[in-house]
This record gives sequence, structure tokens and C-alpha cells, in this order.
Amino acid sequence: MKIRHIGKMTAVLGVSAVLLSGCGLFGPEKETISIDAPPQSEVSVDLPNGTLSPDGAKEGAQPVVPETGERMVYLQDANGYIVPVSMTLPKSDGPAKQVLSYMIKGGPVESMLQGGFTAVLPKGTEVKGLVIKNGVATVDFSKDFKTYEEKDEKKIVDAVTRALTEFSTVKTVQIWVNGTPLTEMPAAKTPITLLDRNQGVNLELGDGAVPGDTSSVTVYFQGQLDDTRTYYVPVTRLVPETADIAKATVEELIKGPKQGSQLFSSLLRTTRVLNVKQEKDLVTVNLSSDILKYDDGKEASPEALQSLVLSLTETTGAKQVQLLVEGKPLASGEFTKPVSRPVKLNPIQM
Repeated sequence: MKIRHIGKMTAVLGVSAVLLSGCGLFGPEKETISIDAPPQSEVSVDLPNGTLSPDGAKEGAQPVVPETGERMVYLQDANGYIVPVSMTLPKSDGPAKQVLSYMIKGGPVESMLQGGFTAVLPKGTEVKGLVIKNGVATVDFSKDFKTYEEKDEKKIVDAVTRALTEFSTVKTVQIWVNGTPLTEMPAAKTPITLLDRNQGVNLELGDGAVPGDTSSVTVYFQGQLDDTRTYYVPVTRLVPETADIAKATVEELIKGPKQGSQLFSSLLRTTRVLNVKQEKDLVTVNLSSDILKYDDGKEASPEALQSLVLSLTETTGAKQVQLLVEGKPLASGEFTKPVSRPVKLNPIQM
């Protein structure tokens, strides 16, 4: 399946990676639960004859390069949306802390960005410490974390929350500044006692929704990077309260972005939802044949199918999505069988 992603930049930074650290209340790089990050090791290539130079290094050996790992950071696009971006970073004993360091303005991420993408955390911010215990990630930022414009407050909160809850050991997030827990953000007074993914991202009110009587769905629309490349943007939409979250998710994805938005949906608005059923970790979606109009009625848009998988796995918590068209699986391609959520999303490549 061909899916167009953000640019050609690989964020493999080698031994010069910048890892912000500090002592503070938490101590340097302290994480009480391991999160997919074995100690950093070195990789080298031996000569066939194993010849050593006088200083003990193997002659002709390749430069030592640290192992790398895939991490999800959250950045701001040119339209102001908070967007997940997969990056290949040096493996670290403190990967959650490392991820946040790649979301700071003026930090190591800056040289890798293109297409109007920017870091979201205030310039000069340091991650002084981070503890993960019993599903709660408590992060201690330096005082520079408070130096932002009020309009950016919700974006900062969402980016930190989403980035940390990408780790399977983190369910909720607490924010501290200089060793003191915050109950609210300093500018717009956003409550932040315990943050989780249920608060959504890029929040908006759907048609007919009345605050206080809503359900939330997160759908993945697309943004345009250039003439040929797109990327996926999560939008949490409050809709009229419903017990059928899975069906509501597909319906909102078909409705598309709000008028005036710079985003778009690859699903035709004439597509009808025939049925949506969730059984444990599988969601089965049955759509009308309009979804096949991407290629003269023979093929569905790969971007549309990926948007469906991203949206349904995000909102329902299901592990896989099975697509049916008029009650039948697709005849060919990856989506003939149940599909899992992709590991990489909007990968940055050099």
C-alpha cells in the first residue's frame, strides 16, 4: 500500500543527540518502569582478518553508531494543528524524557523540520526529571515551560499528554515545574491535575452537539505538505451523545473537516455507512461502493483506508479493522484482511 508521508528526512542523529537532563526533585533520567529501551549499545564492523591498530581499534572498522528506536513526538503543523510524527532516535535509557526534549523550540528537532512544522514546547524548557509509576508519568519542567502565549496553552498540554501516553506504561500525566506540581496552566488556567488521552487533541464541536451532552470521537483527516505529499492529523470532535461510538467515528470521518479548515478527507462524502460492528478487539466496517471510486470503481484510496484504521483504533481501542464493501472484503491489497494500526505515522525522513 502506498501512503504519502511527511518528507524525506531520517532523524537518526548518531552520537551527537542532545538529551536534556537535570537533577531536580526526580534525579537525572529516572524512570521507575522500563519502557521499551534497553541500555544503549554500540555496533561496529570487524575486518575479515581482525587486524588491530596500535591503539586497539580495528583498522577499517566502521564508525561506532548507537542503536536507534522509533518514537512518536508531537509537533505543530503550518496550520496550527498538533500532529504525531514518527522519528528514529538514538536509543536511550530515558526514552519518554528524550521524546519531550525533541518537542522543545530551539532543541535538537529544529534542524530536521520542513513544511512549516515546528516544535511546540517553549524555548529554553528543560526536562528536569520524569518518573513513571503505576501508570502515571510525572514530568518536572524548568520555569521556562511557563513562557508561552495563551493561545498555545491547550496545544502544549495536548502535545505533552499525547506524547507520554504513546508509551504503554503511561495512562495519565502530571506536570510539575521546578519541583512544584501544577493544578492549572498559568496563562488560560487550563486544569491539569491528571491528564489522559480522553481530553482529545485539536478539539472541536461537531454539528448539532450541545456542550455537556456529547460523546467524543477522534478522526484522522489529512493535511497537504506539498503537491504530492500528505500527512495525517487527529481531530477530536464532540458529537451528540451516542452509544455507537464506532459508527459515529466513521460518519464524522465521511463528513470531513469543518468548513474553512485546511484539512481534507479522502473518503467521498457520498459514501454510506451500511454497518459498523465491534467484537472485542476487531471493528468491522461495511461501506457502500462509493469508497471504490478512487480508481474507476476498482480501488479504494489507500489514504482513505488508512484514515479509517487510525480513527477507529484510536476512538474504540480496537486492535484491528476489517473493511467490507457492500458486505464483501476487498478483492486485493493489504485491506482484504483485518488490518492493525500502523507502528509509524507521518515518519520524518532525511
